[in-house]
Parts: sequence; C-alpha cells; structure tokens
Amino acid sequence: MASGMNNYASGSMNEYAGANMHSLSVRPGSSRPGSRYAPPAPARNNNNNNNEHAEPWDQISDEHRNEINDCFHLFDMNKDDLLDFSEFRYAMQALGFSHVPRPDLIASFKSAAHPRPSWTPLPSMPNQPPPSPTPGVVDLRLSLPSFQAVAGGYIAARDPREEVLKTFALFDKAGKGIISVDDLRAVVKELGEDVPENEILSMVDQFDIEAKGGVSREEFVGIFLDR
Repeated sequence: MASGMNNYASGSMNEYAGANMHSLSVRPGSSRPGSRYAPPAPARNNNNNNNEHAEPWDQISDEHRNEINDCFHLFDMNKDDLLDFSEFRYAMQALGFSHVPRPDLIASFKSAAHPRPSWTPLPSMPNQPPPSPTPGVVDLRLSLPSFQAVAGGYIAARDPREEVLKTFALFDKAGKGIISVDDLRAVVKELGEDVPENEILSMVDQFDIEAKGGVSREEFVGIFLDR
C-alpha cells in the first residue's frame, strides 16, 4: 500500500471517519482540504501583534482548522460572529470534547471571552444584594479568533492515537481487534468507492505483518502516525 493502504487510509478511510465522527461540525459546501492526521502546517509569521491566535493554531492540521471554523459558524445561532457559553459548549462537543468537565470549559471560555458589546452592570435594587461590577459567564462572548485559540489548544493537546483508534472502531464494527478484508470491503461499499478486489486484498496484506487475517490496532495506528 505504498499505493495501497497509505493512500487509501489517509484518503477514503479518513473521509469515512470524518463523515461519521464529526458530522455535526460540517456545514454544507464547506471546504475541508488535507488529512485529519496530516502534519501541522509550518508556523506562520505573525506581524500584526494579534495575541488572540495562540501558538497551538499553528501546530494543528488544516483539516482541524477547517473543522474549528465550521463549528464556530454552525453554532453561532444568531449569526452575530460571537459565541455565548452555550454555543461554545455545543461547538466543543461537536469537535469531540464532550468529556471535558463543565467547570473546565467555563474556565477556558472565561479566559478568552470578552463582555458582549451591550453589557453594562445591572442597576442597584432596594433590599437586593449589590449587582456584580464585572460580567458573568452569561454576559461573555467569544470571537472567532478566540475560539480558534481555545479549540486549537484542546486539539493540539490531544493524543492523536485516540482519534485513530476511534476510526479503527468504525472499521472493526464487530470488535474483533482487527480490520479484515470483509471489513474493508464493507467500508469501500459504504463510501461508494470503486476499488478493485486485488487492491483491497493488498491493502490488508501489506500491513498484516503476522498474517493473522487482518490489520491490528497497533498496525492501524502505524499507518497514520508513523508515516
């Protein structure tokens, strides 16, 4: 699979994984070039002194950048180019971070958000506690550059093997611990790809080092991460 599994895995396999794992973050007509597991683009020179873009944004792949931007626009429900905390939380869930505790998400949101443009402190009321002089979480909003910095940081800190293993499970639906020729045939059919039988066989054969009848989890991780 120099011409087999490597090319097919980083193309059709990755397409299959993206369609199933991140469907919430895809907007119709969005452009998603590159591979989810491609190495990050070279760091860009930033001469505009914009500190909202954190370094991790330059450490993640173009595929992940596109997903982050797609999620921002998809979950910006009122299309004001800002996310409130609820929109931010759903966007992060769509990016695969539903396991992050809410207090951690709140802390990340507060670290990068700014008061909504119309925010002012509430007026004082008789017999009521004094209003907060600073905006609460509900009054904060996150811009696109700030969301890119926060989400990019989460993605850059994630173990890439976790995503690859999630993809592996999409192929190994029966939980056998290997991707067999039959598994690959099923995915090819689901994708509507026209892949010759001999190429499907060679995809598995090249990476089935121990001739056990399929590609193991370790071998599958190597396909994506050891290139």
